[in-house]
Amino acid sequence: MKLLVLSDSHRNVRRMLFAAEREKPDIILHLGDHIGDAYELRRALPGVTLHAVAGNCDAPGETERLLTLEGVRVWMTHGHLFGVKGGLDGLISRARGLNANLALYGHTHIASNRRERGLWLMNPGQLSRHDGVRAASYGVVTAEDGSFVCDILTLPPDGRETIG
Repeated sequence: MKLLVLSDSHRNVRRMLFAAEREKPDIILHLGDHIGDAYELRRALPGVTLHAVAGNCDAPGETERLLTLEGVRVWMTHGHLFGVKGGLDGLISRARGLNANLALYGHTHIASNRRERGLWLMNPGQLSRHDGVRAASYGVVTAEDGSFVCDILTLPPDGRETIG
């Protein structure tokens, strides 16, 4: 099963569509900040399952979700309620309390993909812009029979994403 992980799209639906067309995921996970973008993506790709949580720039809504996909417990949140800009202790504590194997978060706009204290952590970065400091990026998780692999991919800096 292939998961496309998006965060901090900030109204850049075009880049989300590009990532979805490039990766052809089974499921898309949007980690907030402009959750409306996720709903636009769902309308554009009606055959793909999409799960989304609200971020700090969104109206109040579901801010975390725990999914079991191919035997992997995936916890998704935007991260602002767990203070991820100041450290990951709160995020790790919550994920471990949920017995998650993989914690997905955003908010910082900084892509990160690592194992810490027995838990895999992925922040796909941000899709909203390529600002010369941070590349626009997204995550891909491939899960099968309780195992998973996480990757972060970047988009071209010129904004001229094309398929094919």
